[in-house]
Amino acid sequence: MKQLMWAMVALAGAFSSFSARAATDIPISPDNGNNQHISASGWTEITGLPGSLPDRWELIETELSAIWLLKHQDDPNLQGRISAQLMEDDTQLKDEVDQMADSFKTQSAKINRTSGKYGSVITEEIELSTSEGNEDVAGIFVFTRYENKVYMVLLTSNSDITKLEKYKNQLMNSVFLAQK
Repeated sequence: MKQLMWAMVALAGAFSSFSARAATDIPISPDNGNNQHISASGWTEITGLPGSLPDRWELIETELSAIWLLKHQDDPNLQGRISAQLMEDDTQLKDEVDQMADSFKTQSAKINRTSGKYGSVITEEIELSTSEGNEDVAGIFVFTRYENKVYMVLLTSNSDITKLEKYKNQLMNSVFLAQK
């Protein structure tokens, strides 16, 4: 089961090699480590996404400008990450995600490959879940093109996939829908 989690993290790292943002003057405050917590009001300026961070969610800036950690204040078990990178226009995102889903078939996990839509933004998604004894592990990858970047959101948890799907829907509906 831990192999599945490491595979998800390794795959997420493969999509985070380019800088996604320029320097900004967004106020951030340091946490106990080297990361910096960013208020929800700076979401668009930092990530380039049209919506906002939902209530009870927190964005944590890492040393890499194209990778941010996501934290839910009510569920310390939930781990999240968002990254952005430039990708050539002729690359078919759906094909890339299909290949990624195929690479997980060697793992002992249930795989669900879907496409989604949040406002006008189309996403390509992979859901993975497995359980061993009393322990569940679930992970969801969400990929989308927005403007000139490909964004990847990874959510993982030691809970069932249904709970993780609720978090994904809350997050995606908020960050990909422009606020009126």
